[in-house]
Amino acid sequence: MYDAILVPTDGRENTERAIEEAVGLAVAHDATLHALYVINSAEIAPGIDFDDLEPIGEEAVAYVADQAREAGVSDVQAQVQHGLRHRAILEYADEQNVDLIVMGRNRGLERFLSKSVSNQVAESASKPVLVVE
Repeated sequence: MYDAILVPTDGRENTERAIEEAVGLAVAHDATLHALYVINSAEIAPGIDFDDLEPIGEEAVAYVADQAREAGVSDVQAQVQHGLRHRAILEYADEQNVDLIVMGRNRGLERFLSKSVSNQVAESASKPVLVVE
């Protein structure tokens, strides 16, 4: 049913359950797992260089790739991109022809202060989106 699954990660705890779910689905469907970290251009403070944030993104997608490979996923694609998170996720999903996007939901105060990335993606995606609490 699913040939390609995308799991965006921000390297924080709220994505852990989404990673587990995405890996499990990739194993069950023998699907390619795409791990994506987006360096959010809207949140970059003056004087901060994108290159300074690359290692954080690389570490986050490497973690997903390691989890997937340990679980038996044979095809894992990991990428770090720059841009607005929800737009970058949607564009990547379309470009890579993913069948499912699996995301974690923001928790706590952050969830109430702004529209969450997972909500923005779910509202705008042309693909199914599974939001994991």
